[in-house]
Amino acid sequence: MYKACAISANFQNVMRLLVSIALLSSAFAWAAKTDSTKTVLGNNEETFVFTGMCPNGEPYRLVSYQKSVGGLSPSYYDYDAPVGKGTVQSDATPRVMAVRVCRKLAEIINTNYWE
Repeated sequence: MYKACAISANFQNVMRLLVSIALLSSAFAWAAKTDSTKTVLGNNEETFVFTGMCPNGEPYRLVSYQKSVGGLSPSYYDYDAPVGKGTVQSDATPRVMAVRVCRKLAEIINTNYWE
């Protein structure tokens, strides 16, 4: 009688293990399938958004894009930061623009200001 109970208990443990393995493998398969649907960024994007916090704790937001003007495609930035809100044409990198717009008294001028 005791042998029958021991075999039954071992059978239950083996079945629990098999069910657990089946559930875990289906969960891993589902997770692997969802990773393949992520958007891949390329070099053909035309608009980029940069957000962050200035050293003084205030937030900033830069939108970088190119606009066709007279056959050329100069870079523009829309910004909302401690310096204020506006649009500027600039060849500066986003990192440089982030530093500029974080200064409340900074002068943000267009690339062709002197023309």
